Amino acid sequence: MKQVSVIIVGNGDRSNCYCRYALSHPEALKVAAIVDPSKRKRAEGAKTYGVPEELLFESVEDCIKYHEEHGKIADAVINGTMDELHYETAMPFLKKGYHMLLEKPVVNNMDQLLDIQKTAKENGCLLMVCHVLRYTPFFLAIKKRLLAGEIGEIVHIETSENVGVAHSSNSYIRGKWNSTEKCGSSMLLAKCCHDLDLFCWLNNTTTPTKVASFGGRNFLIPEKAPEGAGIRCLVDCPHVDTCIYSAKSIYVLNDHFPWYPWDCIDKNYNDITMEEKIESLKTINPHGACAFKTDSDIVDHQALILHFANGSTASHTMIQGSVIGRRLIRVVGTKGEIEGSIDTSKFTVYKYNFETAGYTTEEIDVSAEIGKEDHHAGGDAGIIRDFVNMVNGGETSISCTSIEDSIAGHLSVYMADASMEDGEEKEIAVTD
Repeated sequence: MKQVSVIIVGNGDRSNCYCRYALSHPEALKVAAIVDPSKRKRAEGAKTYGVPEELLFESVEDCIKYHEEHGKIADAVINGTMDELHYETAMPFLKKGYHMLLEKPVVNNMDQLLDIQKTAKENGCLLMVCHVLRYTPFFLAIKKRLLAGEIGEIVHIETSENVGVAHSSNSYIRGKWNSTEKCGSSMLLAKCCHDLDLFCWLNNTTTPTKVASFGGRNFLIPEKAPEGAGIRCLVDCPHVDTCIYSAKSIYVLNDHFPWYPWDCIDKNYNDITMEEKIESLKTINPHGACAFKTDSDIVDHQALILHFANGSTASHTMIQGSVIGRRLIRVVGTKGEIEGSIDTSKFTVYKYNFETAGYTTEEIDVSAEIGKEDHHAGGDAGIIRDFVNMVNGGETSISCTSIEDSIAGHLSVYMADASMEDGEEKEIAVTD
């Protein structure tokens, strides 16, 4: 297997989760160039991956110009840009014949989704979407059980995304995914396109046909703020020591998800002092604002039910402000059930027991298969390995997330959001 060279487009957290593979497996992956508007992030990437100055680019346009003057720079692109930038950053590289690992979601509308698929096909590009949960030991083990027919035919799948206070605060209340206008994605698309992709992958002997969804922004609103709440937690709020969304608890005392809240300080988050963090929360940092009074416009809860062509169904709930952050799944089949939580990497298989007219149980624990540095329960390492193999012309795994495999899940999200908006059931037209 030959080494695959890549261009990082957007040298942020997600790109680096994949590209760390180049450090541990240099024979398989090499970072050849970096595109990022931030001079600091370009410099950090160059130092980490040994990229020469002439292959550091401020924009996609600069990189494409270099390609036109000097020829192809690498085999592929790892596109880790923000949601609203995917189309404009992906299309120029696909048109030049670069394979691509593209962060989810692909785009926020069907026209651009199908255009990206068409462009990749026309130019002979392999395009893999970062639905990393398929690659986790947890969901992969469940998929294998389903393929083996252990619980019979799938009747219904239930998933629940309990985002949790700290994660919600960092990403969806105060963070860069807190507004459809800013990030380009709805809450369901940004956070839960994973879950609808899992429905279509786990139940892939059929296709989704219709969906109904309900939800809204009803709890994280100014009217629900604690009485007398201020504008900034560390400046004028009397509830700074009691509110569950207090910036003091989430960022000062605990510093959850440190790669997200300190972007306004133009330094690597490992080099930022506590004094700098506190000053930013008091002044310019959006993470210091009252959680109930931000500019967020996305839903804080949503539920949906999905119907498949073979009569099976699936349901999903998303709750932002849950006390426990976890992702749960339950698959009910004609001969048994599987249920568990990816956060523990444990699930239970229940099978019918003829002798007792009851059931037997089998406890499965795959936590030992997860790398310590993997942000997605083992999925990050799995997807980059599969991508390298795909570019090399090898066989892909059963977790493969090629663009063709991602269409149904994305369309389900688009239609679920449309259903929530007007309260009507929506048809899902999945085409080959």
